[in-house]
Amino acid sequence: MRYMLVGIAIAALLAGASQAQFGDSALSPPVITAAQRNEEITIKMFRLTTWLQEEGYGGVLINQYRNFQWITGGADMQVVTASERGPVTLVITATGGRYFLCSNSEDLRMQNEELGALGYEGVAWPWYEGASDSGTMARAVAGIAQGRPLASDFDTPLATNESEALRGLRLVLTQSEIEKYRWLGRQCAEACEKVCREIEPGMTEKQVQAMISSELMFRDIQPTVLLMASDERLFSYRHPIATDKPVEKYVQVNICAKKWGLVIAVTRYVHFGPLPGDLGRKLRGCAQVCGAYLGATREGNTAGDVIAAGQEAFAFVGWPDEWQMHHQGGAIAYEEREWTGYPGARMPIQANMAFAWNPTIQGAKVEDTVLLREDGVLENLTDTGNWPTIPVRVGDQVYNAPSILVR
Repeated sequence: MRYMLVGIAIAALLAGASQAQFGDSALSPPVITAAQRNEEITIKMFRLTTWLQEEGYGGVLINQYRNFQWITGGADMQVVTASERGPVTLVITATGGRYFLCSNSEDLRMQNEELGALGYEGVAWPWYEGASDSGTMARAVAGIAQGRPLASDFDTPLATNESEALRGLRLVLTQSEIEKYRWLGRQCAEACEKVCREIEPGMTEKQVQAMISSELMFRDIQPTVLLMASDERLFSYRHPIATDKPVEKYVQVNICAKKWGLVIAVTRYVHFGPLPGDLGRKLRGCAQVCGAYLGATREGNTAGDVIAAGQEAFAFVGWPDEWQMHHQGGAIAYEEREWTGYPGARMPIQANMAFAWNPTIQGAKVEDTVLLREDGVLENLTDTGNWPTIPVRVGDQVYNAPSILVR
């Protein structure tokens, strides 16, 4: 494996002003017009109906939030935040017909605020009938399917579960999704960094969790993962959840958060007082490993190629076994990780896919969300330009890995 040695040295990168900078995203909020949204949906409908026809399906049932938001360009049906499935089922036929099925509790809002303008025809029933009659959905679907086999994104006797195939259809982002993602990445990173500047010793981890939740929701962004921890807990657990423990010197703010169905992952750290030498060395090691991952995130490579580059990098920085202690991240879009990389994994790296690699070395982690553009440039969606960084060369670019904010 050569990825590690093709440009992962920290030395001499401080002259990065003359380098091609890692990222260069538009930072203004997206203004997605109706025409742009319709174009996005048209592209996705073409992918979906082509797949249905190739596989011999007459249509597909969509009930997972992630697929609902993907195919509608960001419409929302979410009621129960802890569930992957919602109260509305879309039926999309292989010829492009669009229907939504639900109880009368959801029908009017779907028609007026979410789906009516997108060409969907509603089929609704009284809420109490749906609760007592398991055949209600079957009769509605049968009227649309007309005897043709159906796919679905959930287990049901009415259709074949093809959730993995549908995942593959949503990985490559359209231009309007990329514009939304740029805004969302910036907002999520700014929220984390703002909270890191407001944390004070003595606050509890749960208070920090409440602060970042509030900051995200103020920006109309929904947190989906909240991993807050401090001090010795960061050195004991790779997935720490918030407790009532007071913050002393060292705090992690790690989130995943979504809007329009798109998910951003980002981690930031703050330390009160000088960094212990070993902690700084671990973070620099993580930065170099992340640089190796990014260097291998190229069209034509696979997830396994990326992981192999990271394994070499872990050995290079002196922690050869740390990759085994926590998943290393992977593709991201409408799920916190659409897939995670592992040794030998064959999932392909493609242009206009987003990735969140997250190498850890006990007590330290580097995590940003990046976009692999069509021109081969890796664009860091979560770089605000207002955070201490560790520059790492990635080919002819510079990745500014997030460092620890020392206060």
